[in-house]
Amino acid sequence: MMSKSRRDKSVVMAPSQERSLIGGRTMLSQFENQSINQEVTRLNLPNSRIKNFAPASYAQAGEDVIVEGILAAKLCKSQRSWSSVFYVEIGANHPISTSSTYLMYQKGARGVLVEPNPELEALIRTARPEDVLVQSLVLSAPQASATLFIGNAHELSSVDKAHIESFGDFDGIGGIREHIEVSAIGINELLTPYANKVDFLSIDCEGLDHDLVKAIDYERIRPAVIQCEPSEHRLKGNRARIINLMECRSYRLAAMTDINVIFERLT
Repeated sequence: MMSKSRRDKSVVMAPSQERSLIGGRTMLSQFENQSINQEVTRLNLPNSRIKNFAPASYAQAGEDVIVEGILAAKLCKSQRSWSSVFYVEIGANHPISTSSTYLMYQKGARGVLVEPNPELEALIRTARPEDVLVQSLVLSAPQASATLFIGNAHELSSVDKAHIESFGDFDGIGGIREHIEVSAIGINELLTPYANKVDFLSIDCEGLDHDLVKAIDYERIRPAVIQCEPSEHRLKGNRARIINLMECRSYRLAAMTDINVIFERLT
C-alpha cells in the first residue's frame, strides 16, 4: 500500500495501519523524483544527499494528489480516517491508469465506480474488488438507455460522437470503433442514495461534464469535493461556465490543471 520512505527507514506500515491514520500522509512511490534529478543535472549542481521520491499518482495530471491534500486537511480537522472516505467516480474507465480515485483506494477509501463500457468490467472488478461497480451511462436526466460510442482509445468513449471525433487521429488511436446500447441513469438518481455521504465526486464524461454538474440537486446532494473536465479544447469557454456555475452553488475553485477543475464546498 504505502511505499516505505527512505528518509525514515524505521517507518513501515501495514495496510491496516495506513487505513487507521487520521488524515493519512502523502504516499510516496518507490521512484526518485526525476524532475529534481534532471534539473540538477542540467544546471550541473551537486544533488542533495537525501533522496527525494515522487508522490504516488495515478490520475491524468496529478489531480489525485491535489484532492488527497484537500481531503487530508478535512480528515485531520474532523478526526476521521481514510477508511471513512467515500467517493463516486463517474466515467471510471481503467481502474488504475488515469484513475482519479485509485490513490484513495490504496489509502483505504471506498466508493462507487460508474463505467458503462462492458469491456472494462473485468479489469475494474479485478483491481477494485471492494468498490461498487455501476455499469450505466450517467445523464443529466433519467433515461432507460443510451448509445455509447466506443473509442479506439477507451478513454475517449462518449455518448457524444462529435466529442470523440474532435480528437482526430490522436496519434493513431483516435476515432470510433463501434457503438452499443447501454443502460442509463440520471445523475440525481445515482447520487441520491448517498446524499451527504460523498466526500469526493469525480466526473469525466467526455463533453457532458457541464450538464451533469448543473443537473445535481445541491439541496440534497452536497459532495465535499467535486472534480470535472471542461473539455476546453472543443467547448471553448466551458471552464469559465463551470466555475461560475459552481460558485453560485457554494463551491470555490480549489485547484485547476490543464485537464480538470477541482471545487471545494464552502458550507
